[in-house]
Amino acid sequence: MNFKDEEIEKLNLTNADDIEKLIIVYLCGEKYYKPLSKNDKSSLATLLANAKQNGLNYQQFNELLLLLNQGRVRKPFFEFFFKKRNENILLEDLKEGVKKFRGFAMLCFGNFKFAYKELIQKKTEEELENRLKPYCKKRDGILEKFKARPQQMLDVKPIKRNETWYIGYISQKKFKKEYNFLRESIVSAENDKKRELLPAQKIYEEIGETIEDAERKAFENTDIYLTWDYMDVYIATSMRHKWEFQEAFDFIEEVFGDSDITALNLRHFDPTQSKSKDRINKGLVEGLMLKRVQCSIYMSQESDTMGKDSELAATLAQGKPVIAYVPIIKPDEYDKYSEKIKKYPLGYFEKRLLILQAEEIFNDADCIDELEKHDKEFLKKIGDFQNELDDYLKEQEFSLWEEKENEFKEKCEFFPDVCKFLAIAEHYNFEKRATTLKERHPLAIQVNLKSGVANGVLVVRSPEECTELLRRILTNDMEFTIKHIVKEGEKEGITVLEEKISGCPFRVVTDDEKLTNSFWNFYLTLE
Repeated sequence: MNFKDEEIEKLNLTNADDIEKLIIVYLCGEKYYKPLSKNDKSSLATLLANAKQNGLNYQQFNELLLLLNQGRVRKPFFEFFFKKRNENILLEDLKEGVKKFRGFAMLCFGNFKFAYKELIQKKTEEELENRLKPYCKKRDGILEKFKARPQQMLDVKPIKRNETWYIGYISQKKFKKEYNFLRESIVSAENDKKRELLPAQKIYEEIGETIEDAERKAFENTDIYLTWDYMDVYIATSMRHKWEFQEAFDFIEEVFGDSDITALNLRHFDPTQSKSKDRINKGLVEGLMLKRVQCSIYMSQESDTMGKDSELAATLAQGKPVIAYVPIIKPDEYDKYSEKIKKYPLGYFEKRLLILQAEEIFNDADCIDELEKHDKEFLKKIGDFQNELDDYLKEQEFSLWEEKENEFKEKCEFFPDVCKFLAIAEHYNFEKRATTLKERHPLAIQVNLKSGVANGVLVVRSPEECTELLRRILTNDMEFTIKHIVKEGEKEGITVLEEKISGCPFRVVTDDEKLTNSFWNFYLTLE
């Protein structure tokens, strides 16, 4: 773990006042303290002059603490946070040690004063490290354990990208409904209509066989997941529609196919490869996985659902990290995204346009400006497209008949423009979702139910960022900046432990004394 602290880095440790602040406020967590007497000021100046020249050993560090009217520390505390070599520590080492202490205090305690009082009492290095687990584990040791893992005896049977949707409850319900209607239509149809529908019957029969095969694999895979000795990462996602299964599949393949991740011999629960017999079993399986994993990846996608939101909350409540992946569509990627969604089913266009309209994305001033740069008549063309699509869907009852959908896309003159409109609108939708998770939603910070430590969601915008952050989380190689934030016009603020890659608060400590006092008096004593 690596910690930076903007305020500590500004301190001049040859200045007695800055030394007082470093030790009393930043290390011991005391807000209020009496100014030193004239004699103590003189003694402190002498001590600092000597430390500047010769450094400080363990005994001299405790003399400094007593001179500043603070409690002495035991040797394990001093050596864990301050000592980097066999010789005396330098004044600059004091800064690094206090930054390290504050980082661990936020990770494991959520309170600086409690952390100091408890940790200075630890009599052995083992006692201290047990209290700071898992964050004190060394990166190299973690890597060795990952790489030494035995190969699992059973592996999942892969379900192809284009077949993952068939294990979904909604897709199977849609298939059965349409297939039954198709067979009834063929029986009752005149000869010409019957000949028109016969190709669809063959397509639906093939889909039925694919569903049976994919579902069999998904059930078997769930049983295999239940046998694995290790389970490291849970992917929380909502997948109802074909494009959602495929996007999840692509994202998971990219993250866990990365060479740095494969080198760790990780095991992850892949929802595109698993199915349970009913909602009760599904809830129990997913609850077990959330308990076993070290962290979760939350796929924000296009909308929130109760399922994945509860999985995010359950992970945070255990004090485990959550990486929230919110896709990004850059302005220079509109054409690329437009080409991508042209292959999506018409159901995507039907639903996404309605949802984006309901969420007022098309009313956003910046979004309107961007859309008008492409086409001043974007609203009219969207409306005309929706009317044509409604007419098509009324006549065409078989949404899984891709050939018919492709014919509609080729004939509809508004289709290419609508794809571009959606690319622009989704850009603003994803930016809004990322901002909400990073800056606005209060439940993006949740309390560890056991320890009371506030645990924050880490938002990433690309599979590459997700891969790098996942690696750092699992190997204790994260980088943080400690920031004290006070809004203009206010006296009290918050201290945040900001993670480098996501720029998100991973831990927070409030300055509000009444809240702090009440919280810690009640939280750890209530049964």
